[in-house]
Formats: sequence, structure tokens, C-alpha cells
Amino acid sequence: MLNSNVVIPGSLGYRLVEAGIITEDQLAEALEIQKTSKSLLGTILTQLGYCTEDEIAKVLAKKTGYKYVSINEIGFNAEVANYITPEMALRNNVLPLYKDEKTLYVAMKNPNDIITIDNLRLMTGMEICPVVVPDMELAAAIENFSNMSSMEAFDDEDDALIEQNGSEELDLDDKPAVMLVNQVINNAIKMGASDVHIEALEKYMRVRFRIDGVLQEILQNNIRLFPSIVSRVKVIGGMDIAEKRIPQDGRATVRYEDRVLDLRIATMPTVFGEKIVLRLLERSQGVVKLKDLHFSERQFDRFQKAIHMPYGFVLVTGPTGSGKSTTLYAVLDEISRLETNTITLEDPVERRMSGINQVQMNNRAGMTFAAALRSVLRSDPDIVMVGEIRDAETAKIAIEAALTGHMVLSTLHTNDAPGAVTRLDEMGVEPFLTASSLVGVLAQRLVRRLCPKCKEEYKISREDLLKIIPDLNTEEYPDEEFTLYRAKGCITCNHTGYKGREAVFEFLTVSEEMKRLILDRATVAEVKELAIKQGMHTLKDEGIYKVMQGRTSLEEIARVIV
Repeated sequence: MLNSNVVIPGSLGYRLVEAGIITEDQLAEALEIQKTSKSLLGTILTQLGYCTEDEIAKVLAKKTGYKYVSINEIGFNAEVANYITPEMALRNNVLPLYKDEKTLYVAMKNPNDIITIDNLRLMTGMEICPVVVPDMELAAAIENFSNMSSMEAFDDEDDALIEQNGSEELDLDDKPAVMLVNQVINNAIKMGASDVHIEALEKYMRVRFRIDGVLQEILQNNIRLFPSIVSRVKVIGGMDIAEKRIPQDGRATVRYEDRVLDLRIATMPTVFGEKIVLRLLERSQGVVKLKDLHFSERQFDRFQKAIHMPYGFVLVTGPTGSGKSTTLYAVLDEISRLETNTITLEDPVERRMSGINQVQMNNRAGMTFAAALRSVLRSDPDIVMVGEIRDAETAKIAIEAALTGHMVLSTLHTNDAPGAVTRLDEMGVEPFLTASSLVGVLAQRLVRRLCPKCKEEYKISREDLLKIIPDLNTEEYPDEEFTLYRAKGCITCNHTGYKGREAVFEFLTVSEEMKRLILDRATVAEVKELAIKQGMHTLKDEGIYKVMQGRTSLEEIARVIV
């Protein structure tokens, strides 16, 4: 018998205990938490890891007598979803999934909500049959439906308005372009996009979002709307509307709900019109802690030792968008203290940090990295962060600062950590300066994490794995068979199979032997060989390590890391 003091007969908790999914002690713990929390019992149980949303949904279906449905399995039908408005879906946590001749089957967070069922019946003119789905799947499907509806609302109707006005040189405040640009930016923020691409092709225009490092097409529209959109974006960014022959850069600030974001806007003339790229930088986003960057233990200790040196030059390398700035902010958060004077030179200042002096570059006013760095060194700094080493002058001043007792952090565009050593030589920095100042080089890439909701387990033999990764370290991975995971796709991850990203690192420590190689102007291959001999794990090694942990897939590592 279940303890009636803990479990109310007929309740969800009762059903979960009765089904053997959770214990009475686990339920009692969740109920105790619920007393001081606004969260639902099911949410608390899943957060504690005592059960899954699928298990809760199936028990709830059995309790209410309604059918259990997985949106991942049956798919999302936009035509059926359009029986209701996005506003109603969001307000009541409901979404029509499928129908027959007289009945509309609706996913509902609360299938016993009689008022909502009556409203749906009046709105659609059909009989309503509630179905139970996992909360996460329902939330993701409603969000997708809302985003899709708001974007599609600009198709035919807006083209007709432009045609009726008969001119592309209308007042911007009276154009569908204003609404479309606003909606594109709002949806990009909601969907977690880092960049927005608005492009003119031969017969149509398209909008693509870069989500988790990969571009996804969001919208196609009539090419006639494109000139108005370009003008609107230029107005937002403070650029010259009349100038269409040369690239332009602009900036803007966007407020969305309680969030503030900076937009970096770039235009580029192409054959069919100017291409627009907007980069979204969240100003209010908190600084990531160094321990949350998912360093492997074998890399973390060596990197921490380098950044806690009293002085020296530490470089972070990688392509654009690989998370270098995030890593540097995490390092500053780790090493900056009340008793240190920390100054950063950035273009742009991506995140505001308390207790740190952050300086925005302004090339038009002559405030370049090199010019600013000279002034900073007269401001008694202990720690200096230079957003990017772009030229020989900046590199030399940064290195001289490191040699005069400052900790200098910066970024450089190279493919790997050993490449940074030779890159400084190519920029004209004398090898003896590099050898004397450089403490270490961190190279990084961002890989997509497998969606925890739908990732698919599979077995692979050592023989087959060696065909994919010929240089696999068989001493580190001696098994004859391995359990790996691959992307599948569900409503939660927008059918990509991936949700979120994390970094893969390699860290080169500049030892005495490495300094001799630098002085001899060694090749990248020679530097890399010595670094591996001294304990550096390459980007590929770290990528495979994350694959073995089930965090990402072999396909993703092959896509990102050579």
C-alpha cells in the first residue's frame, strides 16, 4: 500500500509511484521542493532526474483516459495547426496536430481544461479531442508554429501592397519592409541565431539564420521587396541609403522583451543586389565561467597554469565565430581581481563586465588597436586584453607589453595552436620577442552538441572506426567495439539532431625546448610534433574524446575539424 500521507490517491504522483517510475521518497522530496517553488510537480521530477517527460506524459494519458502522442513521431502539420492563431496556442499551451472528418486532435498541456476545449470547438466548428504529449515537444512545436506563422504572414499580402504603391522609393514608415525586418530580427533572437543573412537571388530573396554554427533557410519572398528591406536595414544601422556600390558597416541596438542586443550590420554588393549580414550580440548575457567551457581535465590544468602567470602573452586562435571572445571573457572573469587593473580593447565590446575597464575601438577617429594599446600602457595596467592581433604593429606592442610585466591576452586567426607561432613570424615579429613573451596558445572550434532528446545510440567496431579515423590513438581506446551516438532529429532540435554548441580545445605550452624551436624559425610541422611530444592533445584528439563521451557525433567532428 502507498503511504496516503505522502501520495494523494489518483494524483499524478500517485500514478508515477504506482507504475514504479519513481519511489515514494523521491516523490516526497519533489513535493517538499514544490512548497517553495512555482514549478509543476512533473517539472521538478524531471529536473531532479527521477523520470522523463515521456514517462510523465504516458502516465498522465493513462490517468485522464486520453491518447498519448509523440510529435516527433507523427510530425508537425502546419495546415492543421493553422486552425488556431499563434496567440491562442501560446496563451493556452495547445496545438492542433491532426484531424479526421469531424474531429480535431489537439495537444494540450492541461487536457482537462474544459473552457479552452469549448473555445476551440467554437473557433474551429469541429469536435475537439485532447491528446497528451511531452511538455518539451509541445513547447517546441508551439514555438516553431509561432515563428513560422509570423514569417509567412508577409508573403502574398505584402507583395500586393508594394505593387499597389507602385514605387520602391516610398516612405520607410509606410512599408511592409519595416514590419518584415523587425519580425526577422525578433525571430532570430527567439531562435538563438548568431547571424542573419538577407540575400537577393535571381528570382527571389531569402533569409537565413545561423543557428549553432549552421545556416538554415527561414524565408523566401518576392525579389521586389528586397530594395525596401536593404534601405530599412541601412536606416537602422546609420548607413548611406544612396550608396550601393561599396560595402558598408553599421551598428544598432535592439531591445527585445527584457533583453538588449547589439547589431553589427554589413552590406556587400552582389550581382543581384546588396547582401546584408546582421550579427547579434547579446549585451546582457552573463559571462561564462571557465569551468563551464567543457575543457577536458588533461587540457584544463595546463591552461590554468598559463593564465595565472604574473606576466606573459597568451593567444587564443581559431576562425571567426569559434568562441574566442567568450573564452577570453571567461579568462578575465577568472584572473581579474579587485587589486588588479584590467583594461580591454575591443571592437566591439560584446559583453559588459563589472570591475573591468572596457574600451571601444573607433577606426574613423584613429582609435585603432595599436594606438589604443600605446595609451593603455600609460594607464598602469596589470592585465590587458586586445580583441584581435590584426597587424604587425599591434603584435609588437602587445608582446613588448608582456615583456614589461603585464599579462596580455589576445586572439589571432590561425587554423591551430602551432600555426600561431609561425604566423607571428610572418607578421614581422622577431622570433626572440615571441620566444621571450609567449606563454601558451589555445586553439578552439565550436561543435554542435547532440540533442539529448533524440540522439541515437549505435555500435561500431574498432576496424570500422579506424577506417573513419586512421590516426585513432589505439592505446587510449583499446576496446574492440565502441558505443557512439549520432544525430536523428526531433521537434525539440528543429529536426537537426543537434541542440547547442560547445568548444573543442588544443593548448600549446611554450617550454624551454619550444622557445629554441621558435628562435630557429621552425616550421609548423616541427612545432606541432614537439607540442604533441610534450603532452598537447590536438583538436582532433579532443573531438574524438567528446564523441566517445556521447556529446557530439563523428560527422560533426569531421565537418568542423580537419
